[in-house]
Amino acid sequence: MTGINRFVAAALIAGAATPNALAAPAQRIETITAHVHSEMARASDRLSSAHSHFHHVINCLVDPDNKLFDVRADNPCAGMGSGGGALHDEASTPAQKEQLQHALDIATRGARSGSLEAARVYAEWLSEVLKRDAQ
Repeated sequence: MTGINRFVAAALIAGAATPNALAAPAQRIETITAHVHSEMARASDRLSSAHSHFHHVINCLVDPDNKLFDVRADNPCAGMGSGGGALHDEASTPAQKEQLQHALDIATRGARSGSLEAARVYAEWLSEVLKRDAQ
């Protein structure tokens, strides 16, 4: 299965892929991928797994040179856009930048959460923010 097919399959499983999301211009793919990982964080059954998915979201949103970028975590958005993360590649208006920054703040909190229950709350909040921005 190719990388894009795995992404589409994960998006469909997570309920994140609507026909509009799959038809979204390529420049929105980092936000959509971040949204899929927020859903994976929400569905996690272990805190460590949820934390990993929050780091994947962060890595999709920021430039690899950003202090929040976690080089120990995978970057599911590697090779997408210019490589600068959704904040750089996809925030074409001040409102979009504000939404993505808000998502980054939530993901950072989720990555630091101390319980699975708290992580799921952050993941649900994050998913809603990213879903609005991905549309």
